[in-house]
Amino acid sequence: MTLVVLLSLAAFVTSSITAAMGIGGGVVLLALMAQVVPPALLIPLHGAAQLMSNTNRVLVQRKFINWNYIKPFLLGSVAGGALITPLALYMPVPVGQVLLGLFIVLATWKSAWLRLASWPPAASGGVTTGLSLILGATGPLVMSVLPKSDWERQVVVGTHGMAMVIQHGIKVIAFSTLNVSLMEYWPLLLGIGVATLAGNLLGAKLLARVPEDKFTIILNWLLTALALRLMYQGLNALLTTGN
Repeated sequence: MTLVVLLSLAAFVTSSITAAMGIGGGVVLLALMAQVVPPALLIPLHGAAQLMSNTNRVLVQRKFINWNYIKPFLLGSVAGGALITPLALYMPVPVGQVLLGLFIVLATWKSAWLRLASWPPAASGGVTTGLSLILGATGPLVMSVLPKSDWERQVVVGTHGMAMVIQHGIKVIAFSTLNVSLMEYWPLLLGIGVATLAGNLLGAKLLARVPEDKFTIILNWLLTALALRLMYQGLNALLTTGN
């Protein structure tokens, strides 16, 4: 019961962060869950928790979702999950983390170099879904490829939430085929589900109070911090392995 209360509280706080800024909460929740959840269950449980959190975010922000972007993104995500994942297995995870972090920084501050605005949604969905199943960092990666400069902040957060529902849904389905039974943890998942709904409602109110120009600045620096953390993890793993 103590574990349910602690993780539900963590889910409330982190979903509030994500609902207010679009990203950040998932990474924090993963770090917190890693302290108390067995390693074999960490990724499946985190994926289920994030699926519920983002589903609640979509319910709160549903009128702001850009469905013209999401529909082809969904088709690309399904294809990417099936096709890219086997290829990504050949890339060492630490190397992928470093490259992913560099990509996010470049996409955040020099997006014109990558011409991300010209990426078809289906291509963005396919690439990000395939990589996220292997390398993680789903939220920052998808946020980096969204055409954020063309959208208002609520559209960014709502559309990103729907993209995350798609990707975490695919992740949960993938783990369910590996005989991982998440239903054994229904009290924990129920607590997280209720907590994330409350957190998303609070975060939506905070989002409405953030000026458009400040939202962009804060989001860019948050993306950069998460990317640097990702690169640090990768480099640390490579140096540890080398020793």
